[in-house]
Amino acid sequence: MRHKISATRFDSLSNRDVLLKLTANRFSKLSSNLNFESDEDRALATNITAIEYLKETSQYRRQLQICLKNFAGRTSETFRPEFVSAVRKLYQEHLINLGHSIIEFSEQKVNRKKTLDLDFRGSEISNPHFSGILENLFNEYGEGVLSLDHAPWSCRIARIYNCSKDTMNRLEGKLRTIGQFGCLDDAISFLEVRIGLHGKYTFKLLVDNLDELINDFLIDSSNGHINKVKAQKPVDELVKEAAGKYEILNAPTYLVNPEAYKSILKHRIKSTLKKFAKNQLKSV
Repeated sequence: MRHKISATRFDSLSNRDVLLKLTANRFSKLSSNLNFESDEDRALATNITAIEYLKETSQYRRQLQICLKNFAGRTSETFRPEFVSAVRKLYQEHLINLGHSIIEFSEQKVNRKKTLDLDFRGSEISNPHFSGILENLFNEYGEGVLSLDHAPWSCRIARIYNCSKDTMNRLEGKLRTIGQFGCLDDAISFLEVRIGLHGKYTFKLLVDNLDELINDFLIDSSNGHINKVKAQKPVDELVKEAAGKYEILNAPTYLVNPEAYKSILKHRIKSTLKKFAKNQLKSV
């Protein structure tokens, strides 16, 4: 006997929980989905959902960095087409295994005896991939539950198998693992540019802008002050360290012109140290 949980409003759950519940429900039904030509295609379909989930929850960059770190030190001589082709094949085989594993996990862990109704009336999911998953669920709900005088697409309630918090946490970990291998195409494009420019790939942490770089590099997150160790170092040493540790995304000028990158770093580091020094004097 199935037990139905009373309709839960979309906005009463975190975006993470909604997406994980939808993902678990979808994966638990993939084995019986006839829209795929093979089990391999079913397994690889989990990669698409994993990547979209990681992007939607701002976790994709972290997984991309983990993937990129494995290629540190690769040069134009060692990053040849045959190497890239072999890596693609290796990662795809691994993704198929990971896909089978996460499908099996979802089948075992969703609670098929308890369904959850998610009420999306007045709310939308902007991500096209998850919107597509929802539209199919709306139609399933409408055909199975609504009376015939209601068109299925007018229903904004999705009925899914429920899952526990532990299942969602474990599922998220598996999605991250898939993401580390599923982001390979983006990683290869990224590597090709850097190796083409410098002849070698040096792994660096990725940041969106200078503010993020300065906050991560100079500021002690525990108290909001300048890191005591960094405060004792010469500015030129800090500039060299920061330039070797971070890359600012969407800043092609700094990739092409490393000296311009070091120059702006020197300016921002000096101004940040000076600002904090002034604030310290005022507080004395």
